[in-house]
Amino acid sequence: VNDFVGQGYGALDLDLDKEVVELVPGSKAKMNDLGPKVCVGAGTGLGECYLTVSSLSPELGHECYPSEGGHVCFVPRGPLEVELMEYLKEKFDGANRVSVERVVSGRGLANVYEFLAKKFPDRVDAAIQEEFLNAGDQQGRVVGVNSGVEGSLMQQAAQIMISAYGAEVGNASLKFIPTGGIYVTGGLTPKNIGLIQGADSPFMKAYLDKGRLSALLDTVPIFAVMTEDIGLRGARVCAEREYKGMK
Repeated sequence: VNDFVGQGYGALDLDLDKEVVELVPGSKAKMNDLGPKVCVGAGTGLGECYLTVSSLSPELGHECYPSEGGHVCFVPRGPLEVELMEYLKEKFDGANRVSVERVVSGRGLANVYEFLAKKFPDRVDAAIQEEFLNAGDQQGRVVGVNSGVEGSLMQQAAQIMISAYGAEVGNASLKFIPTGGIYVTGGLTPKNIGLIQGADSPFMKAYLDKGRLSALLDTVPIFAVMTEDIGLRGARVCAEREYKGMK
């Protein structure tokens, strides 16, 4: 099972009263059981998948399909993010583009902080910078753990990453119009719920910033998933479906 397909099937196993946070009020009441569903989740990387009601086996409910949506182009939403994109293009030898995963992921958070530290050297915390440089593949964790320091580069990096996360989830919502719900999954979601939840959060401001179609997103049920085991639960859902198909 593709790892993010597992997340998609795992979303079918969620308790919407206990394991998610509604990001648009009244999301549960807006859900259409026959509508498509979408999962977008940032963790080590950025994964995306979608689900539709099965026409081949309606009794099984939704079928999940993988995508490579995490590798679509990163689109800057302000002058500083334009500079960030140019920095990442040079870092990753991208002549014309960088993928959104370079920003929206654990590694992406490290990339954003690295850019900010070079642009604003006078704001670098020497102790945290040393820890960051020696953290290997845990650099994103160093930034995340310290992102609560008010006015810090780590806080700014987290806000930029979460804003880009919200923008990409909004893109997915426009593309699929998932009236069955869009689920914001991945390890970074519960860890950053303070930046995701609420109409004034960086995530939701970017999610709803869709010009003429912003009002459409108010009609889409959207949930932040607060549990990190839905990939495993999705594998169980797949196993149960396979078993039923053998009977």
